Amino acid sequence: MHKIIHLDEIDSTSVYARKNLEKLNDFEVVSADIQTLGHGQFGRKWYSSNKNGGNIYISIVLKPKNIEHLNELTRHASAKVAQTLEEYGLKPVFKYPNDVLIENKKISGILAESVFLGSEFMGVVVGIGVNLNLDIQEAKNIDIPATSVFIETGKNVDKNEFLGKLLNNFKNGWEDFLLKGL
Repeated sequence: MHKIIHLDEIDSTSVYARKNLEKLNDFEVVSADIQTLGHGQFGRKWYSSNKNGGNIYISIVLKPKNIEHLNELTRHASAKVAQTLEEYGLKPVFKYPNDVLIENKKISGILAESVFLGSEFMGVVVGIGVNLNLDIQEAKNIDIPATSVFIETGKNVDKNEFLGKLLNNFKNGWEDFLLKGL
């Protein structure tokens, strides 16, 4: 079982996780129904909605001892998101460095941010957004071509079920990743 801190609404799960890093444990997850200031690479705004069953807005707190392969962490997370999407019959591809696409439309974004206190590594926060139940009208609110599991399959996705699968996929192979990288 994964420890999940669920929030109805917050500025950003990643900001919350970074601010509370010392109190949070390894593999603790911060999840929100709505993010008012969710962001991706270069501070790009992440559109957030809780309509139609909601989407995934999470940050995973990681505190590995071996940080040799952390530069590959975003790709590891992308692969785990893609693996989970495949369980729903989709065929995701990666857009380096941190996007997962379906038919050239963004379905997920990943942002890994390391936290240091001086030169001491404190941990890393992996923010993951996945469009699960976004509808076509909402997808038009996004400034790049976007899609969701719902748009692609015509079926609503149980957010908690998807999250459980994603976290299990992420954790499976984690120790190997830390030792060997990708």
